[in-house]
Amino acid sequence: MRYAAFTVDVDRDVNEPRAGTVESWCRGGAAPRYSSTREGLERLVAMLGELGIEGTFFWEGRAAEVLSERMDLKGLMRGHEVAAHGYEHEDLTGESTGVRPSEEWLDAIIGRSLSSVETVFGRRPDGFRCPYQHIDDTVARVLMQRGLLYDSTLFGDVGAGLRPYPLAGGLLEVPLAQCRESDGRKLQSYLWPMHEGRRKPDDYLRLASAHEDGLLVLADHSWHVVESLGGERGEERAEREVGKVKYVLKEMMARGIEFVTVSEHLRSNLPS
Repeated sequence: MRYAAFTVDVDRDVNEPRAGTVESWCRGGAAPRYSSTREGLERLVAMLGELGIEGTFFWEGRAAEVLSERMDLKGLMRGHEVAAHGYEHEDLTGESTGVRPSEEWLDAIIGRSLSSVETVFGRRPDGFRCPYQHIDDTVARVLMQRGLLYDSTLFGDVGAGLRPYPLAGGLLEVPLAQCRESDGRKLQSYLWPMHEGRRKPDDYLRLASAHEDGLLVLADHSWHVVESLGGERGEERAEREVGKVKYVLKEMMARGIEFVTVSEHLRSNLPS
């Protein structure tokens, strides 16, 4: 049986790293806002409900706190996996910001992230995805020490079989998918290029066709169906973007791929 997980990063709108500080702001240097991520979240959850798919949502802690004041997040996430994605969408390795947090600082950031998600949703996350996909051995060890089961940040080649593997400290990495196309271009399972008009939905079905073993992890941002890097979309365009995601998932299901949450897949496949 071939399996896939649809994952969503729920964070501040059009987040970008800022030199000199680990925390993220919105594109253009604006203070954090969450209007696009709120609308996109509601649209994506409704679409998953239509397809009968349970997703895995990687929550930025502050986004969870802010949005919980405006909507019933517990009800919205019922049936879906809740995981963590930093607190202020921090660059945990300093790769983009030039600020490398100490191990103690990392522990505080990750601890606050987990605590905020647990407070909002009433359940402790099993998983984590590092903002900007920046992870190293120190980050992996802190995540493991904080009791997390897995991370899903890095990419693995789809043809090699997408199975979890241990990082530093024994933390399991559940990789996203990638492959090389005939023209040499790299195709990866983050859907943001599709929302920016750089990829077509059928491109991701080629990735799914190459998937023969393990768990294919797809990833999206909640804000990206409502707002592009160039600005907010209108109602009709937002519906089209959600429709593209729905098409990819529906076609994968038609091809015999079963959707599960990341945690569900791990717990049913780990040695007893």
